[in-house]
Amino acid sequence: MACYNTAFADQRRLRMLNRSIPFAAFFAFCLLLSSCAQRPIDDSAVEAGILAAPTSTDTALTDLAGMKVNQANQTAVSWARAYLSNGRLDAARLMVDWVKPQQLTDTQLLDWTTTKGHLLLAEQKPDDALALLSQENIQSAAKRAPAQQAVQLELLKADALTLKGDLLASLIGRVNADPRLSDEQSQYNRQMIWTQLMLMPANELEQAKNESNNKTLTGWLELASLYRDPLTDIDTQIQHFNNWQSRWPNHPAAESLPNMVQALRKAVKDRPQTIAVMLPLNGPLSAAAAAVRDGLMTAYYSALNQGYPVPQILFYDSSSSDIVTLYNEALGAGAQLIIGPLDKEQVAALAAITSLPITTLTLNYVDQETLPANLYQFGLAPEDEARQAAEQAIIEGARLAAVLYPEGEWGARVAEAFRVRFEELGGIVTARSTFANDATGSTRALLDLGQSQARARTINRFTSLKVEFEPRRRQDVDLVFLVANAAQARQLKPALNFNYASDLPVFATSQVFSGAASPDVDADLNGIRFVDLPWLLDKDSPLHNNALAVWPNGHGRYERLFAMGVDAYRLHARLSMLQTVPDSFLPGVTGQLSIDPQRRLVRQLQWAYFSRGVPQRMPVVRGNGEQSVGTAVVAPATR
Repeated sequence: MACYNTAFADQRRLRMLNRSIPFAAFFAFCLLLSSCAQRPIDDSAVEAGILAAPTSTDTALTDLAGMKVNQANQTAVSWARAYLSNGRLDAARLMVDWVKPQQLTDTQLLDWTTTKGHLLLAEQKPDDALALLSQENIQSAAKRAPAQQAVQLELLKADALTLKGDLLASLIGRVNADPRLSDEQSQYNRQMIWTQLMLMPANELEQAKNESNNKTLTGWLELASLYRDPLTDIDTQIQHFNNWQSRWPNHPAAESLPNMVQALRKAVKDRPQTIAVMLPLNGPLSAAAAAVRDGLMTAYYSALNQGYPVPQILFYDSSSSDIVTLYNEALGAGAQLIIGPLDKEQVAALAAITSLPITTLTLNYVDQETLPANLYQFGLAPEDEARQAAEQAIIEGARLAAVLYPEGEWGARVAEAFRVRFEELGGIVTARSTFANDATGSTRALLDLGQSQARARTINRFTSLKVEFEPRRRQDVDLVFLVANAAQARQLKPALNFNYASDLPVFATSQVFSGAASPDVDADLNGIRFVDLPWLLDKDSPLHNNALAVWPNGHGRYERLFAMGVDAYRLHARLSMLQTVPDSFLPGVTGQLSIDPQRRLVRQLQWAYFSRGVPQRMPVVRGNGEQSVGTAVVAPATR
């Protein structure tokens, strides 16, 4: 049946929807749309004269009561599918429950099972769907059924496993089912395989690739790993894809490469040949600009030294002239792409222009709803990190959060980004507190310890007996979101532990990590979970070695801007792809980069945590509230 065809076609609207509901719910929604859209109405049902589903369920029940048993069962299942396709879940549930499965033939039973399974997924009940599919009578009927019908149950099981967060098990099921699918169904199934490969945590993907004994699955895992490598330039990726195809000529993915891979090949051919880079090489932003420039040129020379084609790069000092004048000068020199400026006021000046003639990638953001055509914004906005922390907290089951942030506009802005996203997803920020110099006082205020001690003093005034009292922190908190740099966090995390909050998970932005492992001084940060750039968490790559050879001491506090320069160069060949190919992304060294409807580059960073003062990589948790680290399973902290 053609479920939700109009909505499913509007990919941009769905991506915007992802901003307002939890990821798990959004993915369940998309999954339902995909699975329904691929299942046309059974022609035999139409030939049997089944009427259209009544608008009123009372009418539907009356009509069913007047039919013979066999006709009524088939009609109820057909109407359940119709109600489901229109989003009327309660009506679909009424029809599904009306049917008595023991009265059905094998074919009818599997049809009913598939319909009920899709309903359970729509209700976000994957465990119930899996329990349904495991029933002995349904398993037996599937063994006797035609292959085309039985394989639908396998896809349904794969959908349910996806909703549970068990992506690997779902992938195995999809890969095994694929040879028995029709061309149309196979196309959908392979799209889902690729989507799930893009969703898998990076270390789970690598572990699955190393341990897989399923040849076809291994091919998929290798292809996804090549696409998602954040430390490889676009030409190297294309070479790797070509090598992959020569090694896997008969692989299902080789028959029809995923859209992202095909788009990447087109992007290589269409990339600009002349790039103008506008950075303030003098003045207060010169050190930051130098780090961006060094990162950009490191990526440039890495490609050049491997024999790949590189564009001509023209540098302009944006601190020496009006930005519009420089822009026109670059146009006169034949620039096909502008990277920069870095200064926020200069970005605003370009954003005020009605239309820009060529693609322009600014290195800062402006708060402006309407932007000129061809203007893209890229930066290391901590608000992105705060929103990602909020999303992860919700996925793990947290609903009550406390926020601790530094005094001033910057800290308030990051804290507000977390609050807005957390509450959009159904959470509540129950406590907020700023800090300056008094870490203990700030954490006590956040945890409301003062009130509990005041109550104890009041009790002691009204009795001659000395009442022993143990202070208690507030209980309406599931986790603490901390906005702090490394030096501040070294004081605040011990203060949280001292003030009876050692059991609370602490999430933080990348500022909590200085960028260099310092186990002696960072032991106080143990247990803090934070998001950060792949560049700082994965330091063993040819690109790192190239940078280390030229700058052995790194770029200190500007190391993240160095990584931003690397990605700014790599984006020159991919901007059009990110804009035109739905759900495409650049696996960059600053994070997984995608474009939102306002042409703003959004980063999805990697998770890490401090153990013995050293950051350790950490995947996101599965949908069941547990997080996997290697092969071990670690339960969330006691709330």
